[in-house]
Amino acid sequence: MTSPGCWVFDVDGTLVDAMSASSLRPGAREILAHLRNVAAQVIWWSAGGEDYARRMAVALGVSDLVDEFHTKGGRGSDGRYLTDHFLPAVSSPIFVDDSPSDLPLGAHHIAVFPYIAPNVHDRGLVPVARAAGLTPPAEEAGRSQA
Repeated sequence: MTSPGCWVFDVDGTLVDAMSASSLRPGAREILAHLRNVAAQVIWWSAGGEDYARRMAVALGVSDLVDEFHTKGGRGSDGRYLTDHFLPAVSSPIFVDDSPSDLPLGAHHIAVFPYIAPNVHDRGLVPVARAAGLTPPAEEAGRSQA
């Protein structure tokens, strides 16, 4: 179990479907609520900008579970996103992203398969749920039947 701490979530393709930007990925609400309950800091960041990230959280009904919204700003000489505009140098956040090759070198991250289109059967956030200290629902059901 890794939480609390600071969790930085990419928006499109990670928490929100990349095709229509209309669907919150299955399990996201539960993870965000759990992180809120354990007093973890939750940040959404997006290449679409801070306002876009905030609008998506509001539209999907989870803005009350997010502490901050930031833009994926400039990139360093290595082509990876810079985070110093919103994360202190001493911070060790956990990034959740469908494109971990864009993250700063050495960043603690959980890579997720891209969430392309709405899919109620998507299980892409299961590793994130486990790292946050949640038991994914399917695993819980399996234990109660055993």
